[in-house]
Amino acid sequence: SDGDNPWKEKLRATLARSESASTSRSAKKSKARAAKFPPFVAPQLATLVETAPAGSEWLHEIKYDGYRALAAVADQKVLIRTRSGLDWTEKFAPLVPALSRLQCKSALFDGEIAVADALGHTDFGALQDALASGRSGFNYYVFDLLYLDGKDLRARPLRERKRLLQNLLKTASKSSPLIYSDHVQGNGEEVFKRACELKLEGIISKRADDPYRSGRTTSWLKIKCGMEQEFVIIGWRPSKKAGRPFSSILLAARDRGALRYCGRVGTGYSGTRLDELAAAFKKYARRTPPVKEIPPEIARDARFVEPVLVAEIEFRGWTRDNMIRQGSFKGLRADKPARTVVRERPMPTAKAAANPPERNRNDDGEIAGVRVTHPDRVLFEERGITKRQLIDYYRVVADVMLPYIVGRPLALVRCPDGSAGERFFQKHATAGWPQEFKRIRIREKSGSDEYLYIEDERGLIAAAQMSVLELHIWGARIDRIEQPDRMVFDLDPDEDLPFTAVVAAARDLKQRLERLGLKSFPMVTGGKGIHVVVPLARRHDWDMHRHFAEALARVMAEDSPDRYVANMSKIKRRGKIFIDYLRNQRGATAIAPYSSRARRQGFVAWPVSWHGLGRLDSAHPESVATAAEHVAHRHDPWAGYADVRQALPMKELSRRL
Repeated sequence: SDGDNPWKEKLRATLARSESASTSRSAKKSKARAAKFPPFVAPQLATLVETAPAGSEWLHEIKYDGYRALAAVADQKVLIRTRSGLDWTEKFAPLVPALSRLQCKSALFDGEIAVADALGHTDFGALQDALASGRSGFNYYVFDLLYLDGKDLRARPLRERKRLLQNLLKTASKSSPLIYSDHVQGNGEEVFKRACELKLEGIISKRADDPYRSGRTTSWLKIKCGMEQEFVIIGWRPSKKAGRPFSSILLAARDRGALRYCGRVGTGYSGTRLDELAAAFKKYARRTPPVKEIPPEIARDARFVEPVLVAEIEFRGWTRDNMIRQGSFKGLRADKPARTVVRERPMPTAKAAANPPERNRNDDGEIAGVRVTHPDRVLFEERGITKRQLIDYYRVVADVMLPYIVGRPLALVRCPDGSAGERFFQKHATAGWPQEFKRIRIREKSGSDEYLYIEDERGLIAAAQMSVLELHIWGARIDRIEQPDRMVFDLDPDEDLPFTAVVAAARDLKQRLERLGLKSFPMVTGGKGIHVVVPLARRHDWDMHRHFAEALARVMAEDSPDRYVANMSKIKRRGKIFIDYLRNQRGATAIAPYSSRARRQGFVAWPVSWHGLGRLDSAHPESVATAAEHVAHRHDPWAGYADVRQALPMKELSRRL
């Protein structure tokens, strides 16, 4: 009987209320942004395992099937953000009134927005349908409280955070769509068994005494009752049925670093979803397949799309040749970029997670063949970004970052104790560096010394392992070290200048370069300035390189002495922008595109297009916690960079001087 199974009663009670409160007037987005919300925090993620952990130190919650969301409340204003930081307040407007009426001045919640049926089962497809039709009917299942009334709770034990959360949610009305995600303590295997009997998604097991850590950790574990995960849509097959735009979709996922074909799915589509997908396929159409190993009999009649769309797929398992079996489409996911979708491989057992070694409970091991220790060590304090999360970021952006960094001598900013601790700048190779860093001897003013460079993604991982928070690159490559191939102008503003003034200066510089026949590319630095980068043919030496950059900087300072200065003296640059040309001399370096910055917020150097630059309000729009989620959703802002063939017009510059 249910009385003999307290787990079943608890699980049923958790999902008993599935109807949301009636929709009332939503808070305007502009007002929400004006409130002093708690800072965005990259969410903690669970590691997939095959069996639930035993022991009373674990709390077991229901796994919901919806959208992960962090909701911030400040002075009755509300801001709802996705796991990547996107503002979805308007999309989930029916939740706003209930959140705004909670008895607190400010708070930051973590939970899942989902739709439940009459039996309490949450379903991602039902949530998609509700959003598409403009209906409400969804709930916010809240399972963590990160900030409360100005206090950061992340360092406190989970059980304490949940107690505060439960007390706060008691101030909501009985018909509120805000539902406290209850838990069962201990007996993980039995809890999981009962959850599957109730046909729930599975459970999330969490260490009761652990703090909240952003990124994937082993203090949160997920155990699924069935097979379900995200896949990247790479194509579709036409349908012979009238009125049906396609018969099936072709799927892929990243597996061991590469995007691989995983099979096709032909069921689960309603009329609305068919039309939605057909429109997306037309938008992202391409002629060739984005992966190589599609079977010829499938590829022959297939149509292909850019690998940017993410689908939630339910399936029965994997075949011997790594294809999904009996898959069913559940919906598109707009909160997870394609570059982050990987084939989920569960750990064979939860024992290692249940009884970790005493080294801060870190699961030391290898990532892409690189030895990584203490992956859960926090490197960026303000946002709680860990070493593992920095590595995950570099693996996602590796394809777009490596072309600008491979084969160039490096200078590195190391922060062994994180961005808030001591830091030092290192440009010479020393003993003890991982083998993923290569060495080259370079002539200096007196003698020579060894410098470091990397060749692939493993070098980026090794850099994170060594707590390198900034990678700076030379303007030349190791194969022709005396002939630079990139020029960098660093626009460094006085502290009191608005960012719009820096954008205007960058555009001024762009126009001057264009009059000299040179194409340039902008990058916000992750600090307060902008780099204007000029790719060049390797036809000149360092003296000519430096002379050109200095001459152009001084011309700008002479033309507009009220705006610019070409002297690095801080006294002379008050109220002005220093045009730093000194990064263009032999041995000087500049921050690498997509590199993290050694700041507590984990900002990154972010390449943008000239059009996109005007839409920014700061030089640090992205951080390690958010950038990886956005890379896949935008066109390459530096498209064509590698194809530019241009030389320094020294005669033209001399004539204009």
